[in-house]
Amino acid sequence: MKRKEKELYWTGQINEYRESGETLVQWCEKKDIKIHTMKYWLRKQSPVATEKPETAWVSCLVEEEENLKDTITLKIKNVEIEVMSGFQDELLLKVLRTLDQL
Repeated sequence: MKRKEKELYWTGQINEYRESGETLVQWCEKKDIKIHTMKYWLRKQSPVATEKPETAWVSCLVEEEENLKDTITLKIKNVEIEVMSGFQDELLLKVLRTLDQL
């Protein structure tokens, strides 16, 4: 069976199933069709499967500030520490250990 013939055959089967008023299991048993095969064709021929989502593009303008530096603010207990890019690891570690002892 060619692809178009299969699609027509299964479209007919799906229409017959829907008009029968039976459950999928009952109809498949009566017709001697594997339920997984019928579910496959139901999904394949559903309107959701054939619709392709539309792609939408949005333009945006990104402005960079030259004076803005990368910073992180750490809040530990009642103390705020501002850490800037290029900080000294050992110094920050010593400060954090000291704060932990307070």
